[in-house]
Amino acid sequence: MARTFSAEDEETLLRLHADGLPRNEIARQMGWAVGTITNHARRLGLDFDREAVRAATDARQVDLRDQRQQIQQELLELAREQMTRARSRYLLTGFSHTGEIVAQWMDLPPARESKDLTTAAMSALARFDQKAKDEADNTAQLSAVDRFLQGVMGELPEQDR
Repeated sequence: MARTFSAEDEETLLRLHADGLPRNEIARQMGWAVGTITNHARRLGLDFDREAVRAATDARQVDLRDQRQQIQQELLELAREQMTRARSRYLLTGFSHTGEIVAQWMDLPPARESKDLTTAAMSALARFDQKAKDEADNTAQLSAVDRFLQGVMGELPEQDR
């Protein structure tokens, strides 16, 4: 049997809203869906402060952007290190026919090692490029999500309706 939003529920909603609780917390405490609380709050003329949520979301986006930039910087450094190693002197070690350890400096790494170092550098650069693409996509998606939420909340500018 479905329950209905009672006068007591309305009083609780009004009290919790007056206490400054966010909509999701009110829904959790009252045991109702967020949409139900939103609809009844709107009917009662209540509005929730979205600035705090928006500020928290913006701060999180800045933190994530900083983390992506740090990872991108590390990937570029890794690529530079691998390319430098691919062009540097190389200590080649192995065993002689008698089983003794032999070491010899070479001007460049052998072909196999040079290929491996170059592949590692290319992989790091590919990850760097993907991170940059993801960041651009996230920015575009965020603005699309913002526009959607603005439309839902009735805040969409006239030219975008």
